[in-house]
Amino acid sequence: MLVYFVENQWGGSNAPWHNGGSWVLGAREGQNPIAFDIVSSDGGTTFHGTMTYDGEGPIGFRAKNVTGNTYVVENQWGGSNAPWHPGGNMLIGGRDQKCVKLNIVSLDGGKCFSGEMTYQGEGPIGFKSEMTDYNAYLTENQWGGSSAPWHPGGICVIGCRGEQHVVSLDVKGNGINLKGAMTYEGEGPIGFSAQVRGDNAGDNFHVENQWGGSTAPWHDGGHWVIGTRGNKQPVIKWSFKSPDKGKTFEGEMTYRGEGPIGFKAILLSAVKALATA
Repeated sequence: MLVYFVENQWGGSNAPWHNGGSWVLGAREGQNPIAFDIVSSDGGTTFHGTMTYDGEGPIGFRAKNVTGNTYVVENQWGGSNAPWHPGGNMLIGGRDQKCVKLNIVSLDGGKCFSGEMTYQGEGPIGFKSEMTDYNAYLTENQWGGSSAPWHPGGICVIGCRGEQHVVSLDVKGNGINLKGAMTYEGEGPIGFSAQVRGDNAGDNFHVENQWGGSTAPWHDGGHWVIGTRGNKQPVIKWSFKSPDKGKTFEGEMTYRGEGPIGFKAILLSAVKALATA
């Protein structure tokens, strides 16, 4: 799963690095991306440029925003008149502000990236990232009754234990903090606490887990992406279960200011492109 934990730097080469959220870059299992040179001329609604997968040369890249920071990607090879091919679903950006430029390379086969990026309304900032064991899911939502259509819900990052997937979650809060319980495959329920990582942090939360009783210590649970509507309309309640050991989820969620809506998700590695760009 090509989920990367990102950090950003501004204020010079000696300035501190800041949490930049969890991103999903690339869409080919077993073949990591090693370069992105993409730009948006419409405030992050679409991207164009090139990307490179390990073992290949640069290929054309174009993407269209679906919701939040989720994009549907297409790739082109064989010249400017060649056809475009589905390139998967990627999570590009870690703020409510849209990313509008990304110029990064990897020198270790796609495990880590470095370079620069730009958020809308700002100048370039430093970018570095490291591949994680986190799991990303492509989600859908339903409102209007059980026979109503399902709508694209974007990419969420749920769980940080690689092949030990989350199989249930039941949490609620005020959108800044969420508390409740969750279960990883093969275990019993454990405590869950999540806190949004700061102003303008989009849907990025730092998660902690607790086991061994209410006075036991809390442990790092990773950096999750919870919802796709940013700080202006965060998730305040989320409940789901998996019928298949964490490959898919079924349940409901509530965004602030609304009632509950249907939620379902599928592990991103099992998904082809949601649509063409």
